[in-house]
Amino acid sequence: MKVIFAGGGTGGHLMVGLSIAEEIRSRFHEAEIIFFGTGKEFERRCVEQQGFQYRQIRAEKWEKAYKHIFTFIGVTFVGIIDSLFVIRKFNPDIVVGLGGYASVAPILAAKLLGIPSVLLEQNVIPGKANRFLARWVDEVYCHWRGLLKWFNKAKVVRVTGTPIRKEILLSQKRHSAGKFGLSSSKKTILITGGSQGAQAINEVVVRSLPQLETFSNDLQIIHCTGEYGYEAAKAAYKQTKIGAFVCSFLDDMGAAFRMADIIICRSGATTIAEITAVGIPAILIPYPYAADNHQYWNAIELVSNGGGYLLQQFDLTPEKIVEIITDLFSNKEKYDRMKMFSKGMGVPNAAVNVVDNICRVIGIKSMQFALIVG
Repeated sequence: MKVIFAGGGTGGHLMVGLSIAEEIRSRFHEAEIIFFGTGKEFERRCVEQQGFQYRQIRAEKWEKAYKHIFTFIGVTFVGIIDSLFVIRKFNPDIVVGLGGYASVAPILAAKLLGIPSVLLEQNVIPGKANRFLARWVDEVYCHWRGLLKWFNKAKVVRVTGTPIRKEILLSQKRHSAGKFGLSSSKKTILITGGSQGAQAINEVVVRSLPQLETFSNDLQIIHCTGEYGYEAAKAAYKQTKIGAFVCSFLDDMGAAFRMADIIICRSGATTIAEITAVGIPAILIPYPYAADNHQYWNAIELVSNGGGYLLQQFDLTPEKIVEIITDLFSNKEKYDRMKMFSKGMGVPNAAVNVVDNICRVIGIKSMQFALIVG
């Protein structure tokens, strides 16, 4: 089995692809897999660490289509030509679009070569690239049932859930605590801004530490700052009595998710999928400049189902953060209810769903049955 994954630009798109690739490799041990990405260093590192090939594809963000139309068309055309050469040489069974501008050229090249292709869409409001590409692919796989109205020109749309990494599901709290030098018995807050970090979240959390120090006997923090803000955060935690693990980037997010009793984070689609698969009450702070404000609408889905709090960035203050944390930790019934509602929204077997559908599209029998009976 040969597969090309195309997309990226954010950790969310990439992690979905890696989750599917992991499921494919578990069924088809000889599978050959290539990722086409935007050339960002974290993309290359994550892909190659998992043992997959990585290639940069020339692509422009959709914003260029409005501001610099000729540049956008030129770069996209070159990206299609590059993709045609690589795809023809590799001869994949299928091309999987992960969303984002880097998926456009490979999906169009696959269409020109008559190679099957599918799209993944994780957000409540689909991105511009996927809206454009939906008519050219064999099937679209999405997380939210409400997305069906956005893809009325697609041949087939299936609600599969968003694939998440197996490490998110398999880690155990008592084993995870040792990785961070923390206690398995204390309440743990996980703070993350996604693959790029979030300075607004970092700064407010750091300003919250003096008030949170009151709970230092029962509370600890795992804080993934992103590249910017790491040094300032590290220094701030050293001035408090709160047990903490501070990092700029964390490879083993599964361990962090299993430690977390509360998560403070952005509301990217993959993050929402991971939160609900485990069932972690969340304080969601949508990135206010996301395309079509999709992070806000992602957050609304979770909050309206009782799984978390929505805190807009313009309302983000240390006092508000401490108020919500105090409320959750002091009200066990409310906390347990929120945890239950969050987990009730999860689709932990989404990667299995997607790979089953990919096998059907390309006419390959799933190996799951053979593995079970053999």
